[in-house]
Amino acid sequence: MFFSRQSAAPPAGPSSATPAAPTTDEVGPVLDALGQVLAQYVQHVLDLPDRPTHEVQHELEAWRRHALLGTPAPGAAQRPAVGRDTGEHAAVEGGDAEPPASGGIRQRNWTGVTQAFASHRRDERRYVDTALTDLRDALWTCVERSHHALLAEQQSSPVADEQVARVRLALNNLETGAVKSEIQQAMQHLEQVTRQRQHTQREAFGQLAARVEQLGSQLEEARRASETDALTGLGNRLLFERQLTRLAALHALSGQPLSVVVIDLDFLKTLNDAHGHHVGDAALVTLANAMPRVFIGEGDVTCRLGGDEFAVLLPGTTLALAQRLAERFRSQLSVLTWPFREQAGPLSASAGAAEWQPPELLADCLRRADAAMYAVKLARTPPVQPAA
Repeated sequence: MFFSRQSAAPPAGPSSATPAAPTTDEVGPVLDALGQVLAQYVQHVLDLPDRPTHEVQHELEAWRRHALLGTPAPGAAQRPAVGRDTGEHAAVEGGDAEPPASGGIRQRNWTGVTQAFASHRRDERRYVDTALTDLRDALWTCVERSHHALLAEQQSSPVADEQVARVRLALNNLETGAVKSEIQQAMQHLEQVTRQRQHTQREAFGQLAARVEQLGSQLEEARRASETDALTGLGNRLLFERQLTRLAALHALSGQPLSVVVIDLDFLKTLNDAHGHHVGDAALVTLANAMPRVFIGEGDVTCRLGGDEFAVLLPGTTLALAQRLAERFRSQLSVLTWPFREQAGPLSASAGAAEWQPPELLADCLRRADAAMYAVKLARTPPVQPAA
C-alpha cells in the first residue's frame, strides 16, 4: 500500500458540512489499479517515427511515478527526498508532521498526468490512422491502374483493327506500291500503340512497386519493433517463442540437437532497492551486451523474456556444450566492467541448460532448463554492496 497516513478527520459537531477525506484504505486500491493500468500503457507504447520508444517510455514512467508515488513531475524542480527512496512519506510515529506538498495526493499534478498520457495516445492514433490510410491508398492505386490499363487495351483494339483492314484492302487491289505503303503505315501505328501501352504499364507498375516497397519497409520495421525488447535490444518473448517453434521443426527434419539456456540476473531487486532502478537497468543492458560474446553461433538466438530473465536458443548444440557455454557466460559476466561496478559490485547470473528430447513438449524442455538455472541460483550469495 502506498500511503500509511489517514487524512485528518473533520471537526466534530453537527455544524460541520465538509465530508471526510478518503482514507488510505479507500485511496490505496485505486492508486494500485491506476499504477497497473499506466504501467501496461508504458510497456506497450507504439514505436512512433518521430520519437524513440525509450524516450517516450522514460517520460511516461516519470509521470506514472509522480501520480503513484509523489515523485517530482517531469520538468518540476527537484525537492529533497523524505522517507523512502520511492518518494512516499510514511506517517511519523507519534506525531502529525505533514509531508512536503509535492508528495500529497491533492498536490500532485493530475492535469499533467492526464495530458501526458492523452497526448501520446492521440499521437499513436494519428500514426495508426496514417498507416491505414497509406495502405488503403496503395490498394486503390493498384485497382485504378489496372482499370486504366484495361481501358487503354480496349481503346487500342479499334486502331489496330483499322490498320489491318487497310492492309487487307491494299492486298485485294494488288497494288504493290500501295501495299508496301499501307503495311509500313500500319506497322508504325501498331508499334506506336504498343509503345504507348508498354509505357503506361511500366509507369503504373513502377509507381505501384515503389508504394508497395515503402509499405513493406514500414511493415518490416513494425514487425522488428514488435519482436525487440526496448531496453536491451535483444529479441523479446514473442521472438523467442516463434524461433523456438521454427527451430524445433528444423530439428525434426535434420535430427540435429537443439538446446536452450535460461539465464537470470542475480539480485536485480536488491540492485533496484539499494541503488535505484537506473542501476538495475544498466545491469540488464550490460548482461544483454555480454551475451553475443559467448553465444556466437550463426543460428544462436538471444532474447530477454522479461524482468531479469533471459534465454538463448542453440541449434545444433548438445547439452554438454550448452552447459559449458552457460558456465563460460557466468564466469565472464562476473569479471566484466560495468558503469556501477564500484558502488554496486560485480554482476552475477545464474544459468541452466536443457536439450530438447522429442517427443517431449517444448514447454517441458524449458521447465527443465529453468529448474537447472534455479538450482544454480540457490547456491549463490548476494554480491550487491549496500548503498553508501
